[in-house]
Amino acid sequence: MAVVAVVLFLIFWHFHDSTDWEQFRWQRVWHLLIHAEPSWLLAALAATYATYLLRAYRWKFFMDPFKPGSSVRVLFVGQILGFSAIYLIGRPGELVRPAYIARWERVPFASQVAIWLLERIYDTVAVSVLLALGLYFEPIRPNGAHAVLALHRMHTGAFTVLTGTLVVVAALIAYRQYSDKLIGWGSRTFRFLPLSVRTWLGNLARSFAEGLDVIRNWKDLTASVLCSLVLWILNVSIFWFVYQSLGGRLAELSWWVAGVTLVFAAMGLVLQLPGLGGGFQVGALLALEQIFHVPAAAAASAVVLEWILILVPCVALAVVFLIYEGLTFRKLQAMAEAERLALAHGGTAAAGGST
Repeated sequence: MAVVAVVLFLIFWHFHDSTDWEQFRWQRVWHLLIHAEPSWLLAALAATYATYLLRAYRWKFFMDPFKPGSSVRVLFVGQILGFSAIYLIGRPGELVRPAYIARWERVPFASQVAIWLLERIYDTVAVSVLLALGLYFEPIRPNGAHAVLALHRMHTGAFTVLTGTLVVVAALIAYRQYSDKLIGWGSRTFRFLPLSVRTWLGNLARSFAEGLDVIRNWKDLTASVLCSLVLWILNVSIFWFVYQSLGGRLAELSWWVAGVTLVFAAMGLVLQLPGLGGGFQVGALLALEQIFHVPAAAAASAVVLEWILILVPCVALAVVFLIYEGLTFRKLQAMAEAERLALAHGGTAAAGGST
């Protein structure tokens, strides 16, 4: 219920000064929610859990070049706990996944941070490509000045993010290909530093390079790309399943509309939308209502269900895992912070030690 309350508050904030507010009725939202088609919602639920399993397999392919035979179970639990931490704690929870996996797989934390960075790059490219394809296959007719400006910002933002991502990808490829030479150059250049500091920096650089080994392994690179492809097909399908469950105008929307809406929701987390602010819910509302002309109550219902299906299944399963392993979100956050501090100060992190 707390999730619903937060989402409804964001919807109220979106509509309270909108011209649509006069025609908006909460009763209509509630009616749509309680009459949603269960079979489509079950499909969305299954797709939600499948995305975390795919993320676990993708992480395994990232690790295979330097740690073959990583446990998919550990990686799956790490995905569930990590994303739950992000949902409940916010961005400080980002390091829970690499910290948890590093400790239970007994690998350097720096290598898992490198994998986390690779994952962010894969997903950023996927979102940019999804927006480009969605705008190509689905005619866009913005409704009002805010929508036109938002769409323009999305184009500009996606191009900027994709360009920056490609630059980072090129830099990472160059670093991995020439890591030995670069590490040797760094060791000679910083000879004035104490031996202990130089040793720590060298170990850190090698651990980070290990996490990028998938770049030099065509088999695992291809597998990780295929995982990403299926992952984002499922991510979009979750939105589309929700639309089908609610019926009416939403059921008429194409799969590509669901893809563009997902991009708006994702970009809403990092971009300031004109007149609306940021946020996953606000980004999705903007796309549905002002870009694809979905009635306000139907758009609000879709956003409520989307966010519930993203957050609740993950957090619910995370609670089960936490109870089984005798952990709490506070302990996970402390573990991630300990790893971060150890990495920053050159200490011995728990990742390579005992569990």
